[in-house]
Amino acid sequence: MSAGLANKIFDTMTEFANYGFNKSHAAAYGVVSYQTAYLKAHYPAEFMCAQISSEIGNFDKLPGFVAEAGDMGLTVLPPDVNHSLDRFVPEEGNIRFGLAGIKSVGAGAAQAIVAERKANGPFTGLIDFC
Repeated sequence: MSAGLANKIFDTMTEFANYGFNKSHAAAYGVVSYQTAYLKAHYPAEFMCAQISSEIGNFDKLPGFVAEAGDMGLTVLPPDVNHSLDRFVPEEGNIRFGLAGIKSVGAGAAQAIVAERKANGPFTGLIDFC
């Protein structure tokens, strides 16, 4: 190809790069925003469970998302060794607090509690739990 044609193609690409990259990102963010809004509006408990669970371990953000769930009319049920999983889960239109969301518990301990409960049934008391 001639140098003139190569320069013309390059100039066209440079011109497109000034707005095309931003335009494609804006379109992608628009799609993600629409999908997020749809899920939050039509599946609020499930959406907030996923949102809150994504912040397990970030104890600065976790309370804000729990408060947001309350503002949306969702009840955040307390953690319960006989009902909670390691992550936040929807429960009858509410949100069950995930065991791993308790400060200093951690995912490993929470998963061990859930596995023990699944293997041997609900805990009958504190001694059984210990």
